[in-house]
Amino acid sequence: MRLIIAWVQQPTTVAGLSAAIGTLAALATRQITWPQALPLLAGAVVSILVPDNSVAKADAEALANAFSARLLNKKG
Repeated sequence: MRLIIAWVQQPTTVAGLSAAIGTLAALATRQITWPQALPLLAGAVVSILVPDNSVAKADAEALANAFSARLLNKKG
Protein backbone atom coordinates (compact mmCIF):
# COMPACT_ATOMS: atom_id res chain seq x y z
CA MET A 1 0.00 0.00 0.00
CA ARG A 2 2.91 2.34 0.76
CA LEU A 3 4.25 1.93 -2.77
CA ILE A 4 0.90 2.88 -4.28
CA ILE A 5 0.63 5.97 -2.07
CA ALA A 6 4.20 7.00 -2.96
CA TRP A 7 3.48 6.45 -6.66
CA VAL A 8 0.27 8.52 -6.56
CA GLN A 9 2.10 11.37 -4.82
CA GLN A 10 4.76 11.71 -7.52
CA PRO A 11 4.48 14.96 -9.51
CA THR A 12 4.48 13.10 -12.82
CA THR A 13 1.62 10.83 -11.73
CA VAL A 14 -0.44 13.80 -10.51
CA ALA A 15 0.17 15.66 -13.77
CA GLY A 16 -0.73 12.61 -15.85
CA LEU A 17 -3.93 11.96 -13.93
CA SER A 18 -4.90 15.62 -14.21
CA ALA A 19 -4.29 15.62 -17.95
CA ALA A 20 -6.26 12.39 -18.41
CA ILE A 21 -9.22 13.60 -16.35
CA GLY A 22 -9.28 16.96 -18.14
CA THR A 23 -9.09 15.30 -21.54
CA LEU A 24 -11.85 12.84 -20.71
CA ALA A 25 -14.02 15.69 -19.41
CA ALA A 26 -13.45 17.60 -22.65
CA LEU A 27 -14.40 14.51 -24.64
CA ALA A 28 -17.53 13.97 -22.55
CA THR A 29 -18.68 17.55 -23.17
CA ARG A 30 -17.72 17.37 -26.86
CA GLN A 31 -15.20 20.18 -26.57
CA ILE A 32 -12.58 18.10 -28.40
CA THR A 33 -12.68 15.11 -30.74
CA TRP A 34 -10.96 11.73 -30.41
CA PRO A 35 -8.21 12.64 -32.89
CA GLN A 36 -7.43 15.68 -30.74
CA ALA A 37 -7.65 13.72 -27.49
CA LEU A 38 -5.45 10.75 -28.39
CA PRO A 39 -2.10 12.59 -28.18
CA LEU A 40 -3.15 14.13 -24.86
CA LEU A 41 -4.16 10.76 -23.45
CA ALA A 42 -0.93 9.15 -24.71
CA GLY A 43 1.10 11.86 -22.97
CA ALA A 44 -0.93 11.39 -19.80
CA VAL A 45 -0.31 7.64 -19.83
CA VAL A 46 3.43 8.12 -20.31
CA SER A 47 3.50 10.68 -17.51
CA ILE A 48 1.68 8.27 -15.21
CA LEU A 49 3.89 5.28 -16.04
CA VAL A 50 7.32 6.97 -16.04
CA PRO A 51 8.64 7.40 -12.51
CA ASP A 52 9.72 10.77 -11.20
CA ASN A 53 13.50 11.12 -11.19
CA SER A 54 14.43 14.16 -9.13
CA VAL A 55 18.05 13.00 -8.80
CA ALA A 56 18.53 13.04 -12.57
CA LYS A 57 16.97 16.50 -12.72
CA ALA A 58 19.35 17.81 -10.05
CA ASP A 59 22.33 16.23 -11.84
CA ALA A 60 21.31 17.79 -15.17
CA GLU A 61 20.92 21.21 -13.57
CA ALA A 62 24.34 20.95 -11.89
CA LEU A 63 25.95 19.92 -15.18
CA ALA A 64 24.30 22.79 -17.06
CA ASN A 65 25.35 25.30 -14.39
CA ALA A 66 28.94 24.05 -14.40
CA PHE A 67 29.09 24.15 -18.19
CA SER A 68 27.71 27.69 -18.42
CA ALA A 69 30.02 28.89 -15.63
CA ARG A 70 32.99 27.47 -17.49
CA LEU A 71 31.87 29.15 -20.73
CA LEU A 72 31.51 32.49 -18.96
CA ASN A 73 34.98 32.17 -17.43
CA LYS A 74 36.57 31.51 -20.85
CA LYS A 75 35.00 34.61 -22.41
CA GLY A 76 35.82 36.93 -19.53
